[in-house]
Amino acid sequence: MYLKNKRLIGKLAALFFVGMVLFTLLSRAVYQNGVAVVSTAAPAGGTVAHTVTATGKIVQNQVLAVNTVAGLRVGSILVNEGQEVAQGDVLLTLDQEYLEEVILTQKQEMEKQKMNVQDAQSRNYASQKQRENAQAQAEENYDSAVAQAQTNLDRAQRDLERAEAALEDYYNGESSGQAEEEALAQACQEAEAAYNQAAAELEALEGEIEARIQEAIAQAEAEANEPTQPETTTPAETTAPAEPTQTTEPTEPGIVDPAEPIEPQELSVVGEALPRMLGLSQQERDAIAQQIREEYAQQLAQAQQKAELAKQAMDQAQADMDGFYQQQSQGDAASEEELLQAVENAQEAYEDALTALENAKTVYSRAVSSANLPSSSDHSAQIGQITYEQMELELEKLEALLEAEGKVLSPVDGIVTGCNVQTGGKTSDTAAMLLADLNQGLKFSCLITREQSEYIGVGDKVTLQASATGREYSDLAVTTLSSEEETEGFYRMMVQLPADTMTLGASAELTFTRKSQPYRCCVPLSALHLDSQNRTYVLVVDQVESVLGTQDQARKVIVTVLEQNETTAALDEGALTSEDQVIVGSDRPVDVGSRVRVG
Repeated sequence: MYLKNKRLIGKLAALFFVGMVLFTLLSRAVYQNGVAVVSTAAPAGGTVAHTVTATGKIVQNQVLAVNTVAGLRVGSILVNEGQEVAQGDVLLTLDQEYLEEVILTQKQEMEKQKMNVQDAQSRNYASQKQRENAQAQAEENYDSAVAQAQTNLDRAQRDLERAEAALEDYYNGESSGQAEEEALAQACQEAEAAYNQAAAELEALEGEIEARIQEAIAQAEAEANEPTQPETTTPAETTAPAEPTQTTEPTEPGIVDPAEPIEPQELSVVGEALPRMLGLSQQERDAIAQQIREEYAQQLAQAQQKAELAKQAMDQAQADMDGFYQQQSQGDAASEEELLQAVENAQEAYEDALTALENAKTVYSRAVSSANLPSSSDHSAQIGQITYEQMELELEKLEALLEAEGKVLSPVDGIVTGCNVQTGGKTSDTAAMLLADLNQGLKFSCLITREQSEYIGVGDKVTLQASATGREYSDLAVTTLSSEEETEGFYRMMVQLPADTMTLGASAELTFTRKSQPYRCCVPLSALHLDSQNRTYVLVVDQVESVLGTQDQARKVIVTVLEQNETTAALDEGALTSEDQVIVGSDRPVDVGSRVRVG
């Protein structure tokens, strides 16, 4: 019985120890299953390489615009976009019938413009003549008014001297009758001579006006009866009104440059010569006469005024003479009081005449100054001439197109990159077609990000790989790098291509790698983490003792990143050693203090 119990106890003990072993193995399996398996790497020296890749297209260095005259109808288009053309190839043709209509219209418009220029030249000439006549008339009015006032002053001075002489004769006891009679007679003769001269000048001026009217009417009738007007006609010599002396005749630039200026009155009266069967009507004759009389109006008024003043002076001298004879017939002798009064009156008349002379000089000098003021500029004739010349250049282009049978040719060897016209449509002010000039070479164009632009610049040597053929082209220099206005945050990069490399419009991929300076502490980028305070740290594997024995545990180490790329980070020395095992990967999330197992 004892043995039997002992065997039972032995079996139970064996079962207990077997169970303990099984439970230990099971607990170890459960423990191992809950621990993260990590991969580690030791910090090592190295460099951080930055690789820039971008995809772009092959574009032209220079685009030429093929232009033609706007507003023409397109007959046919002989090329397509992307087609390669040689210099002299026909790109498109214009509708010749429509082109001929446009040329005819252009010539008619030029003829109208030519007439407008001639009209503007005539207006400018007439305005200049009127201004000169006004200046001359103002100066003549000044001379006439000052001369008349001076004559009145001289007469007043003579009357004053005569009155003073009569008073002195009275005091000397001498008779002044004979001397006064001689003075009055002389005054009458001078006044009558002045009147006769003024009347003769007035009569001569009126005759001149009538002669001008008859001559202008005859000239107008002769030109009106001619079947056609010659291209160049010299106006008949006519007697013109007195005009101021000019050093140069006013001229205006224009299309027609006649040997002598065209008189305004001849232009307005005669007009353009048209075939007519009869002479001038009475209304036209009256218009001619009225216009010429208006031209002489100021001069005629001045002559009439001069004659009127001369007649008044003659009448006054005759009245003075008659008064003297009347006094002599009555036998009245002038008393001392009357002689004194006569001297006083003569003195007042002299002072009034002197004042009138000064006033005449002041008033008429202002009129002369006003007439000599510069007039406003009128450049209508010059502007019209410029417009005519522009129309003339346009006509030359149209006629050249017509001579070329409406064909628009390629100016260079190139590729058609754009067509802005369509068959049956009209040409516009923009280019009809755009050509890539193959003679100027090709270039690679692509966009890179702002971050990529920090690692590549002008002059860097890049590699291009053609997408279609896979062929690589190395050591190609970056020629330009500029910000892209249309896409914010990107930069446009250009790489000049050697001749006979890739074709226009082909795609290619750019590759460029820039290495940093050597660093002593580099780790894979996957080892970096950020804590809640935005500090960069890595996890390293440490061995710690526990009830279960020696275990691996993750420890946090704060680091400073000096430079990094997509795969590697360079760290500041001191935080890590070359013996540290930095966790760079795990099969599950790992945090500070987590148990880990290096796999």
